[in-house]
Amino acid sequence: MRVNPLFIAALLLAGCAGSPNSANAPANPPRLKAALEAESDGARRYGRGDYAAAARRFDEAARIHASIDDTTGAARNRLHLARSELAQGRAEAALLTLERASGDAGTALDALLLKAQAQLALDRHPAAQQSLAAAHGQCAGACPQAASLHLLQARTALAAKRAPDALAQAEAALKLLQDQDEAAETGNAWRLIAAARLAAGDAVNALPAARAALEIDRRLALPEKIARDWLLIGDIRSGVGAGDTAAAYRRALEVANAAGLDDLARLAKAALAVHDAVPQRGTP
Repeated sequence: MRVNPLFIAALLLAGCAGSPNSANAPANPPRLKAALEAESDGARRYGRGDYAAAARRFDEAARIHASIDDTTGAARNRLHLARSELAQGRAEAALLTLERASGDAGTALDALLLKAQAQLALDRHPAAQQSLAAAHGQCAGACPQAASLHLLQARTALAAKRAPDALAQAEAALKLLQDQDEAAETGNAWRLIAAARLAAGDAVNALPAARAALEIDRRLALPEKIARDWLLIGDIRSGVGAGDTAAAYRRALEVANAAGLDDLARLAKAALAVHDAVPQRGTP
């Protein structure tokens, strides 16, 4: 999911709070200024990967906006809060936050996309499909969230074992992302293309896509994505019977351990255990 536009807007708004356009322009009231400063600080903390602190600041900003009857500001910060909760793996909490954010027309589409993301994280695939269908109805033509919508549709299709649909959706997202400054989303698209090709039995062509995702995620220094890329590369190498399959799983384990990603470390250990238990080609 793309996050930068909302956070940039928050930073600009907070900056405007202390920099009126003219000497005669009134300063923002103290409570509004406090809300904008909390939102701006939350954005900075999110950008540094401090999701727990970011969530606290967004929650504070939402409460202040609500206290001055600013429903738009409150809804915007609840979306920020839900996104921060998802980043911490707290999908249930994100869904509860999104229920409180509903009702604002300006954030309705983003709320639906975040809701689908949380539902996918909880393996509630029929519910995610309903959320995405509603989002599709609101994304007329070339809406700014179209690429994110395609990526979530690809994830849903992949979970439903509809590899051709997943590949088509991921490739559609990649096409929309061309010539855009959306490196993280582009990495997500390549990872989904690789996973869809692997699921369709095309392990040979899956590998270049997985490597493209890994190159982007390394450049962005995203440990979770890098670990997932190495896990996927290990699965692809296993599919073609490559001798360096275990090395990919070990790289995933090293990255996960170094970053404290316990769930991914367990996945890498399990993949290594399965690989070691299966006789390899050429082994008696």
